[in-house]
Amino acid sequence: MVAPTLVILLAQAAPAVAPAVPPGASLQQRFDAANTAAADGRCAEALPLYAALEAEPKLARNAVAMAAIAVRKGGCQTRMAQVEDGEASIRRGLPVLEKRGTEFAVDVREARLRLGDAAQARFDYAGAAEDYRAALALATGIFRIRPLMALSRVTMFDGDGAAIRHAEEALTIATGDKLARKELAVVRTQYARALMNAGRKDEAYRALKASLKEQGGLTMRVGVDDIVTRSDLAIAARLAGDQDAARQYLAYTGAGRMRDTPFANAKQIDLPPCGGETGLKPDDMAVVEFSLADDGHVIGAAPIYTGAGREAALEFARAVARWSWEAADVAKIPLLFRYTTRVELRCTRAADRPALTAPLAEELAGWLAKEGVALPDPAGRSDAVLAPVQRDLLKRAAGGPARVAALAALADNSVVPAAERTAAWTEAAALSRTAGAPAPVRTYLAIRVAQQRADSGRDQRAALRALLADPAMAADPLSAATLRLLVAQPVYRAAPPPDALTLLDGVVDAPALPARHPLKVGAMLQRADLLAARGDLAGARAAFERTGLTEEQCALIEPRPAVRRAGGDANDYPMAAVQMGFEGWVRVEFDIAANGTTVVPRAIAAYPPFVFNDAAQGILRDARYTSSYRPSGNVACAANTQSVVFRLPN
Repeated sequence: MVAPTLVILLAQAAPAVAPAVPPGASLQQRFDAANTAAADGRCAEALPLYAALEAEPKLARNAVAMAAIAVRKGGCQTRMAQVEDGEASIRRGLPVLEKRGTEFAVDVREARLRLGDAAQARFDYAGAAEDYRAALALATGIFRIRPLMALSRVTMFDGDGAAIRHAEEALTIATGDKLARKELAVVRTQYARALMNAGRKDEAYRALKASLKEQGGLTMRVGVDDIVTRSDLAIAARLAGDQDAARQYLAYTGAGRMRDTPFANAKQIDLPPCGGETGLKPDDMAVVEFSLADDGHVIGAAPIYTGAGREAALEFARAVARWSWEAADVAKIPLLFRYTTRVELRCTRAADRPALTAPLAEELAGWLAKEGVALPDPAGRSDAVLAPVQRDLLKRAAGGPARVAALAALADNSVVPAAERTAAWTEAAALSRTAGAPAPVRTYLAIRVAQQRADSGRDQRAALRALLADPAMAADPLSAATLRLLVAQPVYRAAPPPDALTLLDGVVDAPALPARHPLKVGAMLQRADLLAARGDLAGARAAFERTGLTEEQCALIEPRPAVRRAGGDANDYPMAAVQMGFEGWVRVEFDIAANGTTVVPRAIAAYPPFVFNDAAQGILRDARYTSSYRPSGNVACAANTQSVVFRLPN
C-alpha cells in the first residue's frame, strides 16, 4: 500500500521506454503486453503501447476496447504524474465500462480509486470521497481495504465518526486475512490517526503503540511506514502530555537530524490567514505532511492532524503546497525525507504590506500593459513550479518590453539562484533604457539591481544615493520620492543617515504627489520617529497627525522598524534538543511596540514539529528594534515574521 505521493515521486525519474513487443504482433498481443506492463507497474513501457493502440483504425469502431484502453492508459498517466491527462482519459472511457457491469468491475474500481487520488491531491476531499465510495461498492474481501483506508483519510476531519468506522472495518479485514505485520501496522496507524483527529487521544496513543510493535519497535531501520507511525506517535504523545516520549518518537523518525538543516532554506513559505472564510483562530494548529520534487516544488501536501475541522485542515495543506525550495538545497536532503516530511503550522495575522517600491512596480506593470505585454497568471502556483515556465518564456522573448517583462518575472522568483536573478535584473534595467521606458520604470529596475547586488544595508544605501544623483531619476517626482525614502530609512544596526530629515522633507513637500500618497504617508511616519528620537515630541505628534491614519493603520505601512539587537545566544538552544541531536527552524510572528520591544511572539511554522517553538519565541522576545513614534505608545508594526534556525556545532 504505497502512498500516491511516493508513487508520483518515483515516477518522475522514469523515462519513456520502448516496450519489448515482437515485430508483427497482433492487436491482442500488443494489448496484452500493455496490460501486463501496466499491472507490473511498468507504466513507462505501457503508455507508448496504449497510445499506439488508440491510433489503430481497426480499434476505433470498438467502443468497449477503446474505453478499456483509455481507462488503463489514464491509470498509468496518473501514476506517472500526468494527472490532468490521466483523469481526462479515465473519464472518457469510464462510462462505457460501467455499463458493462461485472465484466469490467476491477477496471472501474481501480479507475475510481485513481480519480479519488487525483481529487484528494487537489484538496477536493468531498469529490475524492464520492469516487472512493464508488470504488468501495465494487470491492469485496481484502480489496475493500484500499478504498476504506482512502475514505478514512479524506473524512477524518469531518467530526462524524465515518473515518473511524472506515478504518475500523479495514483493520478487521486486515486482521482476519492475516496480513503481514507491517501491512497490518499501516492499517492500524490510519485507524489511530482517525481516532486522534476525533479527539480520542488515549485510544489513538494505544493503537499507535500497537502499530509500532507490529513494525518491530524503535529500531534504527527506517522506512516510509516507520516514519509515518513514529511521527503520529510523536503527535499522540504530545497530546497526552508525554513530552519526553514525543521527542523520542520524533528522533527515531530521523526528522531534524540532518546536518545544516536543509529544510530551513525554504525560499517561499505561505501560511493561511487567520479569520477569513475558514475562521482560523491564532491557536489553531495543524501538522501537514508533504513531499518535495527535485526542482523544489511541493507534491502531495496532506493534513495529518488538526482540531479545527476539514476546511481548516485543507487550508493549511493548500498553503504548504505553495512552498518552494531551490533545487540545490533539495539535493542536500536525503531522498527518504524528500518523500515524507512534516511541519507544524498556525495561521498568520499578517496583511499585505506594500513595499516602498510598490508605486514604481505599478508603473512597470502599466507600461507593459500599454506595450501589449501580458505574462502568465501565477494562479496560486509556487515559485518552484513557475520558474521553468518563466525560463521558457524568457527564451521566447526576443527583446523590447516583452523581454523586460520576462526578465523581471524570472528575477522576482525566489527560487532562482542569486547570480541568475542579478543578471536578469541588470539586463532588464539595460533593456528598459534602450526600449525608451518611462523614468519610473527605469528607476524601479535600477533599484532592484542595487538591492540584489548590495552585500549590506549600508552598501544598498550608497547605491541608492548614486541613483538619486542621476538627473533623470531626480527629476521624476515618483522616482525621487521613492529613492529619498529608501535612503532615509534605518537599516540593520545602522542609524538613519544624518540628512534623513532633509530627505524625508523632500518627500512630504513634493508638490507633484497627492497629499495622501503612500510614500508621503510613509515619510511622515518616519519623520515622526526621527523627531521623537531627538526629543521633539510636539513635532513628532504633528507629523503623525498629518498622516490622517490611526495607530492601527500605521502598523501596516512601510517602512518597518529595523533590527537593533538580535535576541538569543547559545544558551537558548533547548537542552533536550541537544541531547536528541535535533536541528530545525521556526518561523515566529510578532508585533513590535513603539519602544522597539517585541510583543506576543508566536510560532506559526516549525520543523520538526513541537521541538523548538518555545526557544524561538524566547529569542524573538529578547530582540530589539528601532523605536517608532505613536501618540499612545501602542504597537508600531503588526504581524512581523522572522525565521529562527537552530544548528548544532560541527
